[in-house]
Amino acid sequence: MTTARDFFAVLLLIAAMILGALWLPAVWFSDHVVDEDGFLEITQPLADDPELQRTLTDSAVEEILEGGNVPGWLAERITPVLQEQSNRLTDTDGYGTLWDVAMVELHGALFTPGASDLDVDLAPVIDSVLTGVEDNVPLVEIPRPDSATITLARIPDVPLLTHATAMTPWAPRLGPIALVLAVLALVIAAHRRTMATLAGIGAICAGFATLTLSRSIDAVVPDRVDQATFLGPIVQVFEEQFRADLLPQSVIMLGAGALVAATGLVLVGLRRRS
Repeated sequence: MTTARDFFAVLLLIAAMILGALWLPAVWFSDHVVDEDGFLEITQPLADDPELQRTLTDSAVEEILEGGNVPGWLAERITPVLQEQSNRLTDTDGYGTLWDVAMVELHGALFTPGASDLDVDLAPVIDSVLTGVEDNVPLVEIPRPDSATITLARIPDVPLLTHATAMTPWAPRLGPIALVLAVLALVIAAHRRTMATLAGIGAICAGFATLTLSRSIDAVVPDRVDQATFLGPIVQVFEEQFRADLLPQSVIMLGAGALVAATGLVLVGLRRRS
């Protein structure tokens, strides 16, 4: 009977260790990737990234010049002014709105099964650019394109994202469940001091797993995702944020596990002396 109790307690501790290792990454993923508001909070500062800005402004200029609405003789005349106005575009409200819309579309595309196109309507910013051009080139009225929706990037299929969402409702509960399982293991165990030591070791293992994942998250994300055009720089920022958020938390988990394990060892030593 004693052996059976200890064996069942060990099984509970193993389950607690697995849930503890999943807890922090799952909560972070739920709050910052699955949740749209959390996703936009991380992507908002990227609106000021020069590389991403050039992607959007260059797309707007190409749409104007290659859309067939501007005659060749006029295109040559307005191109320098067009480039100048597009560079100023990033300081306008229209650009901010365009970025927000693009990020909402990107968030939806990431959780759509299969590869999909990130389509963005550039009409508002194109109108703003052309208005600035007309102000600088007198007596010229440039026709607006009938449709200015372009494919900004091809978003690859990421099955891991869609599968991981199944854990999202459970993410905040994983930590408390792991704690309950650990306490239950101590309650039913015949050798509680030894089991307390094992519980601490389990917490250390969970913390180490979280630490390892946070330090090597870029190796976990496929290159076709974090090296993709337009998408890559955004994913890399999420990797950096994941690392920055989880590193200190995993260290705390390691410290808590070490404290529990040390306490268990001290209690085992005291019992042997008595």
